[in-house]
Amino acid sequence: MEGKSMLKLSHVLAFFLLASLFQSLMARDLISDGIEVLQLPVENDGEFVFCPGKLSWPELVGKSAGYAKQVIQKENSLVHEVRLLFPGMPMPHNYVCGRVFLVVNFKLVVQVTPRMG
Repeated sequence: MEGKSMLKLSHVLAFFLLASLFQSLMARDLISDGIEVLQLPVENDGEFVFCPGKLSWPELVGKSAGYAKQVIQKENSLVHEVRLLFPGMPMPHNYVCGRVFLVVNFKLVVQVTPRMG
């Protein structure tokens, strides 16, 4: 019986020694290191959204992809990635603040309202 309790005690001591070697993980540390941290939604025109600023551009349907990309990046400085999708291509379902998909035809004309995500 004494051997089992010594083994348990040694496991507990090993756990505490290992735990003391690790620093606590704080969100402010991640942000200062340049790592993106999940943000809570903010209110934008009565609607809760994850990204501030303009989120959709219905006026760009029928415009060229190059022009649409310029307008989107000008109107929302958070947009860091504009991707083209052709008809039939699947759109990823994960939401990324700063990413906009342009669904275009083979002449690179926008077919669907571009949205953040």
